[in-house]
Amino acid sequence: MLETEQRNDDLQAAITDHTIFVKVTGRGSFKIAAPLKQFIAEVTSKHAIATVVIDLEECVGMDSTFMGVLASLSGRLRQTNQSMELINLSDKNADLLRTLGVDHVISFYSHAHGHQLSARDTESVPTDQASKKDLAETALQAHEKLVQISEENIPRFKRVIEFLKEDVDRLN
Repeated sequence: MLETEQRNDDLQAAITDHTIFVKVTGRGSFKIAAPLKQFIAEVTSKHAIATVVIDLEECVGMDSTFMGVLASLSGRLRQTNQSMELINLSDKNADLLRTLGVDHVISFYSHAHGHQLSARDTESVPTDQASKKDLAETALQAHEKLVQISEENIPRFKRVIEFLKEDVDRLN
């Protein structure tokens, strides 16, 4: 049981050629959104990366912060002629992306889309090192991005954004 608990909300990553592969296990949640964002920013600043591939085969669900971070990352990568693909999406996760309009800014597939990576090639990405301030700022930016990509998200997240702004101000 301990091994199962350790695998919840986990990120495994590998860098091959010009691609970053990240495998999400458990929930794609606010807990791993900030570490994912930081990891991709660090790697893309040090390596010539063309594509970021996020494997969601073992992702059992996603919250709005995680989806907003994916949308933000995709936009940032696109500005530098890089791309992001989400692979092995369940119908449930694909529906979540569509509900918030994230499908308009990220390519995603229900299969591997030609990408294969052995689990033995991956290394764990630390997911417990983000400060409360980092988590709050990441959540705020993610929800602002969701509102930016779809007007339908304004009533969904208006109060969330107000609360997160207060939280960020309090933590500053």
